[in-house]
Amino acid sequence: MKIFVGSDHAGFGLKEKLIPYLKELGYEVEDKGAFEYKEDDDYPDYIIPVAREISMRPNDVKGIVFGGSGQGEG
Repeated sequence: MKIFVGSDHAGFGLKEKLIPYLKELGYEVEDKGAFEYKEDDDYPDYIIPVAREISMRPNDVKGIVFGGSGQGEG
């Protein structure tokens, strides 16, 4: 199964720890960013690409998103 992940700065550290763990479990993982910690980034820049991937094939892939806005990114 393929899993897409995305996060703004608030979840960046957790995302970076999760990806190797998911791969170790045998999942194919595609990171949609952020690719580096930027305190002033904004979660839609990373959450929307994950959502688009899932919407194109909802039965074949999953997504995990992280953010710190409290708005329920997922």
